[in-house]
Amino acid sequence: MRLAGYPQRMLAMLLVLYLLKQLFSVGAFPAFSGHDELAHFAYIGVLADQGRLPVLPDVAAWRQLSPTQRISPEYVDQIPAVLYPYCRYALDWYCEPDSPRWSADPPRVVTVRDQYYPSGYIYTANHPPLYYAVMTPLYKLSAGWSPTAQQYLLRVAAIPFGVATVVLAFLLATRLFPGDRFLAVTVPALVALQPQISYEAAMVNNDIVSIAVFSAILYVLVLAIRDRFPRRASIALGVLLGLGLLTKGTMITAAPVIGFAALLAVGWRDVRGLARRAFWIGAPAAVLALPWYAYMHAVYGNFDALAQVSALQWWNNPEGNFAELLGSSDFVLMRFKETWGEYGWRLIHLGNDLLWAIGIVTALAIVGCYLYAATAGRHLAVNAGDPVMQPMRWQWLALATLASACAIAYLAVVQFGVTFSLTQARYYFPVVNAAALLGMLGLRTLIPPRWRPLGQGIIVAALIVLSAILFLQYVLPFAIGQSAAL
Repeated sequence: MRLAGYPQRMLAMLLVLYLLKQLFSVGAFPAFSGHDELAHFAYIGVLADQGRLPVLPDVAAWRQLSPTQRISPEYVDQIPAVLYPYCRYALDWYCEPDSPRWSADPPRVVTVRDQYYPSGYIYTANHPPLYYAVMTPLYKLSAGWSPTAQQYLLRVAAIPFGVATVVLAFLLATRLFPGDRFLAVTVPALVALQPQISYEAAMVNNDIVSIAVFSAILYVLVLAIRDRFPRRASIALGVLLGLGLLTKGTMITAAPVIGFAALLAVGWRDVRGLARRAFWIGAPAAVLALPWYAYMHAVYGNFDALAQVSALQWWNNPEGNFAELLGSSDFVLMRFKETWGEYGWRLIHLGNDLLWAIGIVTALAIVGCYLYAATAGRHLAVNAGDPVMQPMRWQWLALATLASACAIAYLAVVQFGVTFSLTQARYYFPVVNAAALLGMLGLRTLIPPRWRPLGQGIIVAALIVLSAILFLQYVLPFAIGQSAAL
């Protein structure tokens, strides 16, 4: 019984470490320095104080207003003026917080190429409302606090979603490969100690909620594939998909992943079976998400308001066409840096030596995945008595689904870059649990069986050391420098 509880005890210890790290992160990063925290905070404020969702301004209509109306919060949903000292952490807010003129009356209009544009507006207004609705009670509860104190409270409120993501990583590994200690320990450890994922769970933003919801989808997908998509699991997937679509627009990538998994598990020949499951999944997802899309179409004339964003963000131009970005080493390198460092606004750059060390381990994991795909299931001496190396059909299908989730999420980031230059790695963070399991599976394949207990310890220790290095050498010096600047 002691041995059977070893992964659970390790998970408990990991969660304690994770909570301590997250609480430290909440205070370590300067106020409102997280990506879009100012805009997310202002969104919550509009919902809490006015009982409505903020709206992106229509540039053409806004330019027809009088000069007084253009700067009025009655006509444009604005980031509050009290937050102007943090304007360096916002998009589209002309930033001179030390200026005697602008510090007293923050700019609300800028001129670019003889055209007027709004400045300091809530540019997250096209985001779905679920995260903001969940945070609204806390915002109201802390109404008498300073905005900075409120922001720290909302940061703390993000931590449970990070905890849920770590627990779901453990459940994913233990359901897909029951009894394997290496994966049960290393997969949740990677998710808990991966710097950028934990960063999302210590900021005011909807990313960590979408990560948690997508992680739940991946876990349920494994169960659904194992049991050939029963009704209960299918309905659960539909509910989770609907909630995801109410959390962040990037959650749309979950739909093709679910469809691909159903096609694999049920079989393309079973048209009736696929139709039933499509209804079980689609009906609850539609019930939950359609009101939001109806609202978006009524307000903006489309379902994502990206046309309005493009008109507002004159500087946010395409990086290239799809083929160019897909084959661009610079594009790939930037996404790699954002995955392991940068911390939101690309303000904290990791050293090349550290990036090379992470890159080498990542490359080894990819090679290990290839070797697993090539050798697992064969009657080799090294595979004898190892259930992970002798996967059943449903496990192969589940692994294919996890790989497809990673591929679809990355291709979606590439596609976003076709429209906007500000595409970011965090848009594929929702598939972290899939990437963690595949990566640890790759490393497990490379490690000889007798060395795996030691290997898992080295991996966990290395992740802890990485977190310490990042905080001591990068995060804290950055925080001290930013505090001095303010």
